[in-house]
Amino acid sequence: MLRILHGHPTVRVGAISDLADSDALAYLVKFDTLLGRFPGRVALDNGSLCLDGERIPLLTGPAQKDPPRWRELGVETVLEATSRGRTRAEAEAHLAAGARRVILLASPAEPPDITVVRGVNDGDLRPEHRIVSNASATVHCVAPIVRILHDAFGIRRAVFTTVHAYTSAHRLADVPAEDKRRGRAAAENIIPQVSRSPAVLAEVLPELADRVTGYAMNVPVSHGSVVDLVCWHERTVTRDSVNALVRDAASTARWKDLVAFETEPIVSSDIARASHSATFDSLATMTLGDHVSKTLAWFGSGDGYARRAVELVDEFAGLEGDR
Repeated sequence: MLRILHGHPTVRVGAISDLADSDALAYLVKFDTLLGRFPGRVALDNGSLCLDGERIPLLTGPAQKDPPRWRELGVETVLEATSRGRTRAEAEAHLAAGARRVILLASPAEPPDITVVRGVNDGDLRPEHRIVSNASATVHCVAPIVRILHDAFGIRRAVFTTVHAYTSAHRLADVPAEDKRRGRAAAENIIPQVSRSPAVLAEVLPELADRVTGYAMNVPVSHGSVVDLVCWHERTVTRDSVNALVRDAASTARWKDLVAFETEPIVSSDIARASHSATFDSLATMTLGDHVSKTLAWFGSGDGYARRAVELVDEFAGLEGDR
């Protein structure tokens, strides 16, 4: 997200708050295993992170005030990216500290004002929304495909399996953990996980709330994920009609920045830096009989999801007349 925001024409990073120390943060901005070196100068200067001369105050260490005084820092929107599910009281503390809005980048512990997936329900955004969930990368991938298929063919029911790269929530060696499966070595195992995505999908597509379920698993790859979606349709489908539908949708103004239509035989590493929410794999489309489709949609390890969060900031600015 910091790389996306660096040099952004309308959004400025007002401050970064993190438990880690400044040296560790600067080092991980400069060097990244998946993204490579930062494409510019990175330095620390008197408590600020300097990116090509642009100074960003760093609020670091476990003893810092929580939350920071956002009003004094000129921060209007807090991007809550700690990966912890926050309560409304925790989110409201940022508002009390001077922020106008909090965008949650992990599934919240309590209902937000709105959960938003661009292209699906972002038309419901209002300036008065203060605690906003950016859903999840999985939901940003699957929701557009479900929306497109449902509008054309109807969906009586659907089930999806998300195959994820392992993350910082997993371990490199077996350790005791509350979630016993997640405590197993991520680079050596396929790890099934309960998915929160069906519940979030129901929030943004309420007409399908009782028709969709899903599951997840993490596999030994460092980046790149895919959603395997099976739908039972109300109207007749064929492999060609499904592919033609998504291909045409991907060229429209509504979906062109969110859904890519892929005709090459890609694999997970090919999707790592994808800016789209979903890359539809046309070679993998299958049908069973006249009313069942099976599709694959790929998504990256964070780039597309981070871009959707930044676009939310920009969209709210437009709603409030700040641009």
